[in-house]
Amino acid sequence: MEETVDELFPTTPPAVRAILGELRRVVCDTLPDATEILYHGALGYGATASGFDRILYVMPQNGYANLGFFYGIDVPDPSGLLEGTGKRMRHIKIRSILAAQNPAIVPLVWAAWKRGGAAVLNSHEARKNRPAALPER
Repeated sequence: MEETVDELFPTTPPAVRAILGELRRVVCDTLPDATEILYHGALGYGATASGFDRILYVMPQNGYANLGFFYGIDVPDPSGLLEGTGKRMRHIKIRSILAAQNPAIVPLVWAAWKRGGAAVLNSHEARKNRPAALPER
Protein backbone atom coordinates (compact mmCIF):
# COMPACT_ATOMS: atom_id res chain seq x y z
CA MET A 1 0.00 0.00 0.00
CA GLU A 2 1.22 3.46 -0.81
CA GLU A 3 -0.71 5.37 1.85
CA THR A 4 1.15 6.61 4.92
CA VAL A 5 0.14 5.70 8.45
CA ASP A 6 -1.05 9.30 8.88
CA GLU A 7 -3.33 8.90 5.86
CA LEU A 8 -4.61 5.47 6.95
CA PHE A 9 -5.24 6.41 10.60
CA PRO A 10 -5.99 10.17 10.61
CA THR A 11 -7.95 10.12 13.88
CA THR A 12 -5.41 8.02 15.80
CA PRO A 13 -3.27 10.03 18.24
CA PRO A 14 0.18 10.94 16.86
CA ALA A 15 2.07 8.86 19.46
CA VAL A 16 0.13 5.71 18.47
CA ARG A 17 0.57 6.51 14.76
CA ALA A 18 4.33 6.66 15.36
CA ILE A 19 4.22 3.19 16.93
CA LEU A 20 2.10 1.91 14.03
CA GLY A 21 4.63 3.31 11.58
CA GLU A 22 7.53 1.59 13.30
CA LEU A 23 5.69 -1.74 13.52
CA ARG A 24 4.79 -1.43 9.84
CA ARG A 25 8.47 -0.90 9.02
CA VAL A 26 9.53 -3.92 11.11
CA VAL A 27 6.94 -6.21 9.50
CA CYS A 28 7.63 -4.99 5.95
CA ASP A 29 11.41 -5.26 6.42
CA THR A 30 11.03 -8.78 7.82
CA LEU A 31 8.44 -9.94 5.26
CA PRO A 32 9.11 -7.99 2.05
CA ASP A 33 6.88 -10.33 -0.01
CA ALA A 34 3.85 -10.01 2.28
CA THR A 35 0.75 -8.29 0.92
CA GLU A 36 -0.39 -5.41 3.11
CA ILE A 37 -4.08 -4.54 3.34
CA LEU A 38 -6.29 -2.34 5.48
CA TYR A 39 -9.01 -4.56 6.93
CA HIS A 40 -11.38 -3.69 9.78
CA GLY A 41 -9.27 -0.78 10.94
CA ALA A 42 -5.98 -2.68 11.04
CA LEU A 43 -3.03 -3.25 8.75
CA GLY A 44 -3.14 -6.90 7.77
CA TYR A 45 -0.33 -8.97 6.28
CA GLY A 46 -0.77 -12.15 4.29
CA ALA A 47 0.20 -13.88 1.07
CA THR A 48 -2.82 -12.44 -0.77
CA ALA A 49 -5.03 -9.35 -0.58
CA SER A 50 -7.85 -11.39 0.99
CA GLY A 51 -8.76 -10.46 4.52
CA PHE A 52 -9.25 -14.17 5.20
CA ASP A 53 -5.59 -14.88 4.44
CA ARG A 54 -4.11 -12.51 7.02
CA ILE A 55 -1.34 -13.95 9.16
CA LEU A 56 -0.32 -10.84 11.12
CA TYR A 57 -1.93 -7.52 11.91
CA VAL A 58 -0.97 -4.13 13.32
CA MET A 59 -3.84 -2.31 15.00
CA PRO A 60 -4.18 0.94 16.94
CA GLN A 61 -5.51 0.73 20.47
CA ASN A 62 -6.11 3.37 23.14
CA GLY A 63 -2.57 4.58 23.90
CA TYR A 64 -0.69 1.69 22.26
CA ALA A 65 -0.70 -0.63 19.25
CA ASN A 66 -1.15 -4.38 18.96
CA LEU A 67 1.05 -6.57 16.83
CA GLY A 68 -1.15 -9.61 16.36
CA PHE A 69 -0.54 -13.13 15.15
CA PHE A 70 -3.58 -15.02 13.85
CA TYR A 71 -1.73 -18.34 14.23
CA GLY A 72 0.45 -17.40 17.20
CA ILE A 73 -0.36 -20.28 19.55
CA ASP A 74 2.66 -22.35 18.47
CA VAL A 75 5.13 -19.52 17.84
CA PRO A 76 8.24 -19.98 20.01
CA ASP A 77 8.50 -16.98 22.35
CA PRO A 78 11.65 -17.22 24.50
CA SER A 79 11.31 -13.56 25.55
CA GLY A 80 7.72 -14.01 26.77
CA LEU A 81 6.29 -11.14 24.71
CA LEU A 82 3.16 -12.86 23.40
CA GLU A 83 -0.14 -12.40 25.23
CA GLY A 84 -3.50 -14.06 24.84
CA THR A 85 -5.36 -17.17 25.87
CA GLY A 86 -7.36 -18.01 22.74
CA LYS A 87 -7.18 -21.23 20.73
CA ARG A 88 -4.82 -19.79 18.09
CA MET A 89 -4.33 -16.00 18.26
CA ARG A 90 -1.67 -14.12 20.19
CA HIS A 91 -0.61 -10.46 20.30
CA ILE A 92 2.00 -8.10 21.71
CA LYS A 93 1.00 -4.76 23.22
CA ILE A 94 3.49 -2.21 21.94
CA ARG A 95 3.50 0.97 24.03
CA SER A 96 6.45 2.87 22.51
CA ILE A 97 8.61 3.16 19.41
CA LEU A 98 11.47 1.66 21.41
CA ALA A 99 9.32 -1.38 22.24
CA ALA A 100 8.49 -1.73 18.52
CA GLN A 101 12.24 -1.90 17.83
CA ASN A 102 12.77 -4.82 20.23
CA PRO A 103 14.95 -7.30 18.30
CA ALA A 104 12.94 -10.20 19.79
CA ILE A 105 9.99 -9.17 17.59
CA VAL A 106 11.62 -10.10 14.27
CA PRO A 107 11.92 -13.87 14.98
CA LEU A 108 8.30 -13.87 16.21
CA VAL A 109 7.12 -12.23 12.98
CA TRP A 110 9.13 -14.68 10.87
CA ALA A 111 7.98 -17.77 12.81
CA ALA A 112 4.34 -16.60 12.72
CA TRP A 113 4.62 -16.08 8.96
CA LYS A 114 5.93 -19.59 8.41
CA ARG A 115 3.31 -21.23 10.65
CA GLY A 116 0.49 -19.01 9.48
CA GLY A 117 1.27 -19.58 5.82
CA ALA A 118 0.90 -23.31 6.29
CA ALA A 119 -2.35 -22.82 8.22
CA VAL A 120 -3.81 -20.59 5.50
CA LEU A 121 -2.92 -23.17 2.83
CA ASN A 122 -4.59 -25.88 4.92
CA SER A 123 -7.75 -23.77 5.25
CA HIS A 124 -7.84 -23.29 1.47
CA GLU A 125 -7.53 -27.05 0.96
CA ALA A 126 -10.29 -27.69 3.50
CA ARG A 127 -12.57 -25.26 1.65
CA LYS A 128 -11.87 -27.01 -1.67
CA ASN A 129 -12.88 -30.35 -0.18
CA ARG A 130 -16.07 -29.02 1.41
CA PRO A 131 -19.36 -29.63 -0.43
CA ALA A 132 -20.49 -26.58 -2.42
CA ALA A 133 -23.98 -26.74 -0.89
CA LEU A 134 -25.66 -28.49 1.98
CA PRO A 135 -27.30 -31.74 0.94
CA GLU A 136 -31.07 -31.62 0.63
CA ARG A 137 -33.23 -33.71 2.91
